[in-house]
Amino acid sequence: MSINQELDVLYQRWLRQNEQFVKGGVVDENMYESCEVKVLMLLKEVNDPEQTENWSLVALIQDQIQKLRFYPIWERVGEWSFGLLQGFPHYQKIIGSYREYNISEGLLNIATTNLKKSGGAGESDFEIIRKHAMDNKELWTNEIEIIRPDIVVCGGTFPIVQEMLGFEYKQCASGANFGQAIGTKFLDFYHPMYRISPKVLYAYFKETMIALGY
Repeated sequence: MSINQELDVLYQRWLRQNEQFVKGGVVDENMYESCEVKVLMLLKEVNDPEQTENWSLVALIQDQIQKLRFYPIWERVGEWSFGLLQGFPHYQKIIGSYREYNISEGLLNIATTNLKKSGGAGESDFEIIRKHAMDNKELWTNEIEIIRPDIVVCGGTFPIVQEMLGFEYKQCASGANFGQAIGTKFLDFYHPMYRISPKVLYAYFKETMIALGY
């Protein structure tokens, strides 16, 4: 059974209990499995305040790859992932002539999910995310166990995850916090839409991943 098939089995139980649900998963399983460093992006919630039906993050990303048109949040994630895959070339090389193809390749190699499975507003409410994570701890920890990443990049979710899992953490040379739990490493990192230059975010991601030995 593939990773996404295992996730679908897990999700079926939760779909019966929730009218609004956004699935996570692996964008391209063959490429993910062949990665030297398997990355799971763990975010807060999707920006879909008027959510009327269940949908899939994986399908959303795959559609953007097919059209070579990306939401800004996935542009950032694609840049980070492509940089990691390619030994962190200069940022200008990533966003040059082959920008859309580079972002596509980066996104094909990731997994992603959210702590809160229903849609929310552009500005997430920390306490709402925290409560959802607490109430559904079994769900998102099972997701991580099925996806089996080498590192979980917590885009603004690290304080919640660390509290729920209770692991000790320390600081790497870049200044970012990280810790170990449920068979993987968790990294405290900025949300991809953090209001700072994409070039600066990429440079910090590069510095942090190198400091962690990737």
